[in-house]
Amino acid sequence: MPHARHTDHLILILGCVVMLAPLALVLSAGFSTNAITPLLADQPHRPSLAQMLGTSLAIATGVALVKTCVSFLAAYALSLFRIPYASGLMALLLLPLFLPIESRLLPTILVTDALGLLNSYTGLILPVTATGLGTLILRAQLKQMPPEILEAARLDGAGPLRAMWDIYLPLSLPAIAALLAFFFVLGWNQYLWPLVASPSLPDRATVVSGLALLRIGSPPSLALAAVAMLPPLLVFIVAQRWIVRGLAPVRD
Repeated sequence: MPHARHTDHLILILGCVVMLAPLALVLSAGFSTNAITPLLADQPHRPSLAQMLGTSLAIATGVALVKTCVSFLAAYALSLFRIPYASGLMALLLLPLFLPIESRLLPTILVTDALGLLNSYTGLILPVTATGLGTLILRAQLKQMPPEILEAARLDGAGPLRAMWDIYLPLSLPAIAALLAFFFVLGWNQYLWPLVASPSLPDRATVVSGLALLRIGSPPSLALAAVAMLPPLLVFIVAQRWIVRGLAPVRD
């Protein structure tokens, strides 16, 4: 059996090398002096690196916060209150999962324009948050919690808002932290929507969409690709413990 164990480890090591080798090559080539210096220089035909980083951070942070807050409130209402046709409402919330923003680009632009949100951070953030994935995950977490918790809160005189704030929110923190990390990466990786939602502000490009402004394979494009990879990696490294706890089932 030791031979089989060594074989398993060898397969895992080879898999890690295959998966991480392209990342290591991009990072090593991207952070070389020849690649990073042209990226830091001001260019008249493209936004600066600081502008792209600021736009990406604003979108990613806004998507993570708005999406997680709305998901928790919707999950709390759908799991703990007797709402008519709750299953049908949940199905409607999940429908945008099958229609990503790239597939509904034209109607999304028309609605955003009608609301006067084009060329604004609100218009960049809100359409990306229209999915029910977070509600699905948090609803499953909340439904696993013993119903006696809510009954005990009611006996103590706590209303729905106080029970949510004092009891269910602290118990859901691991899942909320995992969703924040996931939604941050979702907002950070937006490519097409920031390009079309800010037609009058070309300097509103994100780090990811800024790759389209550079020649593919050039040293500056490798540097920008390396910069685009770092925040998601850091987020998942920092939130790894919370992600594992958030995906684990709730125990009584």
